[in-house]
Amino acid sequence: MKIRLLFLLTLATSFYSCQEKSEFISNCECVKIDFKNGIKVTDNLDRFQATFPNKNWEPYIHTDELGNGIVGVVLDGSSFKSFGVTELTKAKNWLNKKEQQADIESKYNVIESGLTKINGIESLWNLVDFKNDSIPSLTLYISTEHPTENLFYTLNLSVSKDKYGKKELCELENIMRTFHTN
Repeated sequence: MKIRLLFLLTLATSFYSCQEKSEFISNCECVKIDFKNGIKVTDNLDRFQATFPNKNWEPYIHTDELGNGIVGVVLDGSSFKSFGVTELTKAKNWLNKKEQQADIESKYNVIESGLTKINGIESLWNLVDFKNDSIPSLTLYISTEHPTENLFYTLNLSVSKDKYGKKELCELENIMRTFHTN
């Protein structure tokens, strides 16, 4: 009996010690995805890349009226997990971070927000609840600028709320860290 209890305590301790706090979501801990079998994907213009966890993400590269981008989705019935990056040219009247944040909050149901660094550049992040969309979802957005060009990027990580939630976003948030400009 004592050996069984000791084994269970050891197993529970090792499980919880592998969990990491979310960098973006408060009160959320999870086991982050491992990228050793990840798939590196470069955009059509060879300006940036990101790594998807595995081939199940089915990355799609596009250059169209929506911008230059990469997106990947995992479908599980009507549920989904997705990650995308879109590159756009900055507008002539580019807003400062405070103005950008106010604009985002006026348009979306922002649950949490803050600042992070992407490729050494201070960047805005927002966790948005799309509860009234046809498929309710949680989306973590990061807006970051290119270090030298007149470009900016929107990184978005989404999960459908029918099956997933903050924990799954936490598990996947390291995808955001795989993004870098070339």
